[in-house]
Amino acid sequence: MLILAGIVLAFAAGVLSHSLFFHAIPCPACFSGRIETVFSPDSESEIIGIIRGADKSIDVEMYLFSYGGLVDELIEAKKRGVAVRVILEPRLSGDNANLATMERLREGGVPARWATLDYKLTHTKAVIIDGKKVLVGSTNWSNSALTKNREYSVLIEDEGVAREFQENFEIDWEKASFEKST
Repeated sequence: MLILAGIVLAFAAGVLSHSLFFHAIPCPACFSGRIETVFSPDSESEIIGIIRGADKSIDVEMYLFSYGGLVDELIEAKKRGVAVRVILEPRLSGDNANLATMERLREGGVPARWATLDYKLTHTKAVIIDGKKVLVGSTNWSNSALTKNREYSVLIEDEGVAREFQENFEIDWEKASFEKST
């Protein structure tokens, strides 16, 4: 009896520790959302459509963002009343194309911040739309990624998934800074 109680306690401790350290992934049969694929090259028009489809909010966290057409789309979304926020990685090598993007976004009235230095890099490539959809994958918002590279991303329409991404975006937004540091 004592051995059985020990086994039950060990099992319960394992389940508890697993639930504390790993996020639950919904089973396919339980998933009520929708997933669409977005492949590059030639994903620019799909991403523009996703941005134009936003009604309330667009939150972008991007490692490399240098594609001017998408900067323009975010500024236009802001002008039509959509709440837009952007977090960019400050530690790119070379000419740091994110610097020009940051300046253009801010000039266009889009709140934009530099990612925290708490992590080695913020290598994220994610967009949260209206708290309901998430575009996430390998695609940076650069000319090469959108028009030349082979990139895979998915658009997930599920409020539960979007909520988890939104919670992490809020943490990163609070940690992000207005001034660029490296």
